[in-house]
Amino acid sequence: MRDPVTDPVSGAGTDDSGDLSLLVDSERPPGRARHRRRRTRSALTSVLAIVVIGALVVGVFFGGKVLLEAVGAFGDVPDYTGTGTGSVEIRIDQGDTASDIATTLFEADVVKSERAFRDAATEDQESLSIQPGLYELRTQMSAALALEMLLDPLARLTEVVTIPEGFTQEQILLALAEATEIPVVEFETAANQVESLGLPAYAEGRLEGFLFPSTYTLDPQDEALGILQQLVAQFTTLSTSLDLEQRAVALGIAPYDIVVIASMIQSESRIDAERPRIARVVYNRLTQGIPLGVDATSAYDLGKPGTELTTADFQIDSPYNTRLNVGLPPTPISSPGEVSLEAALAPVPGDWIYYVLEDAEGNHFFTASAAEFEAAKARCAAQGLGCG
Repeated sequence: MRDPVTDPVSGAGTDDSGDLSLLVDSERPPGRARHRRRRTRSALTSVLAIVVIGALVVGVFFGGKVLLEAVGAFGDVPDYTGTGTGSVEIRIDQGDTASDIATTLFEADVVKSERAFRDAATEDQESLSIQPGLYELRTQMSAALALEMLLDPLARLTEVVTIPEGFTQEQILLALAEATEIPVVEFETAANQVESLGLPAYAEGRLEGFLFPSTYTLDPQDEALGILQQLVAQFTTLSTSLDLEQRAVALGIAPYDIVVIASMIQSESRIDAERPRIARVVYNRLTQGIPLGVDATSAYDLGKPGTELTTADFQIDSPYNTRLNVGLPPTPISSPGEVSLEAALAPVPGDWIYYVLEDAEGNHFFTASAAEFEAAKARCAAQGLGCG
């Protein structure tokens, strides 16, 4: 029989079978069981930490792999090879770069990776001409084909409509109807919903002059009222940037009359540099109580080009006949652009009260002398410029 084995820590003995069950609790140093339990919990905590860290590493690896594949960081750039399936609508916003477009296409599963589209755009300089708007593409198509479709006008669902400066309300409604295929009667109905158009308070429900001339992108689902609201909103944006209402007050002119004056300026000249001088002629005549003599107001009233006005037309007693009546016409006669609005707000100094066409390019001769004006009219008539 072997000698009893001495426990190296407690000094307590065991029998020769090695059974430690004979070691009673009272013989163990205080806290021994607690130490063992702590070691057990510590080991378990360590195992759990390792498992969690491992899961995070795996998640980061695979998540990062997906992200890197999306941007084409691994070897060959991921790209679909077919022509795609189904259809998906993609919106390109104003100012979007090739990278922005690549992200939009990738998120819609049009292209397999952003890098594929960026590479295709880099190789084709035509990509710089992609226009903002709504497009109909297909899912899972090659990046090169996606670019080709973005450059194809047939894939573009958005209509681009340009409203020229100097168009009347009637002309604008017709242009919108033609571009959108919405019946003009729907635009006319919407134009009468003045309380819904967002007009400035000083317009008092009068729409003429407040459909701002600019280029607009219109989606297929846009309705007549919403489109007119866009044009009015653009006027509000522009007039706010010009500080129109405050500057009008400083001039002693009603804000609405600024739009009326700007519309005449717009219709009277196509040379931007002349507009502040025409504004001065208008203000000088108003101050001196002289009829404005702006033939464009009569042309607007009669619905005919200014070149077709007759002597009889100028005898018609109408508030728009500014040869017979002193003061402004009752409404704007067209939609003025920014330059004409600014000219109405900032006329240049001068004593001119006459102007007349000087050449076929549209330049005018300005003078304060009646004699000089008559001589200039004769020169204009001799050139066949339509000076009456």
